[in-house]
Amino acid sequence: MTRNKKQPKPISLLLDKNNFQQSTSLITKLDIVLQRFLKQHNISGCRVGNIENGSLLIESPSALWVQRLQFVRSDLLSELRQHHSSVRNIKVKVNPQLAKASPTQIKKAKPVKKRAEKMSKGISEAFLALAENADPQLKKALQSLATFSDDKK
Repeated sequence: MTRNKKQPKPISLLLDKNNFQQSTSLITKLDIVLQRFLKQHNISGCRVGNIENGSLLIESPSALWVQRLQFVRSDLLSELRQHHSSVRNIKVKVNPQLAKASPTQIKKAKPVKKRAEKMSKGISEAFLALAENADPQLKKALQSLATFSDDKK
């Protein structure tokens, strides 16, 4: 029988536990700052992807948002530096997966029923006058419209 020459390594060694935890907490903090900044500039859907060697990667759902981020890049960099001084550079890349909305994010717009505004008494009387000589279906519709007047008597 041949034995496996290499023994499995503990996960803590593979992930370098402390560095991994620090990195994720830093990314979370920077993402909060990023979201606050983007909200002020009406940019949505972007997120912090990674930070490595002082270079922050921001993922964007479309090239349009990448362009908008390019315009505010220097302001964003100074904002991020206030919260974490080791951020030296910002890279922005398109991640089309961010553009795909999950079913829970899609809100179906319910059609808004508009209530008819009340019309003046003169317009209501004009509808009634038109209804006198109209065919029965049109007469019924015009009389129905006339009921939306301000002064019902």
